[in-house]
Amino acid sequence: MFKNKVTDYLDGLGISYELLRHDAVVTTEESRLVIHVDNCMSCKSLYVKDKKSDNYYLVVLPFDKRADMRKLAGYVGTAKFEFATEAKLLADLGVHRGSVSPFAYLNEDTAKYSAPLLIDEDVWNAQRVKFHPCDNTATVVLNLCDFKKFLASINKTTVIVDD
Repeated sequence: MFKNKVTDYLDGLGISYELLRHDAVVTTEESRLVIHVDNCMSCKSLYVKDKKSDNYYLVVLPFDKRADMRKLAGYVGTAKFEFATEAKLLADLGVHRGSVSPFAYLNEDTAKYSAPLLIDEDVWNAQRVKFHPCDNTATVVLNLCDFKKFLASINKTTVIVDD
């Protein structure tokens, strides 16, 4: 269901992509081993919360980069992030752990809240990127220009970070 929502949306924007189907993968390490694509950034997506408020953020990093929660929070003027609960992931983005990606923004109710995107500069400058289409049995591969076109289409506040 989610796969179709994402691919239909990308098709509607005229975005070129490759859809790879595979066994379910939960971690980015599993994904990297199962889905190898040359010249493509393997990414991990984390839904996090400011520890002192109800502000949430989606963080996208290279799969092998450790998330420094204090440093990342500093980019938006807060002290520290913590991971969102499974219930909050489902309520805000309509996904479960292991299926989080920027495509989950298609499920976001922006009338309630729009979580900004914090994206690592290595991902922002990659030739190509790959993400789950909110379903961990598939991967969408697209070039960076098309990924940025997707973000522009949803009018997403984006902060480039160097974690």
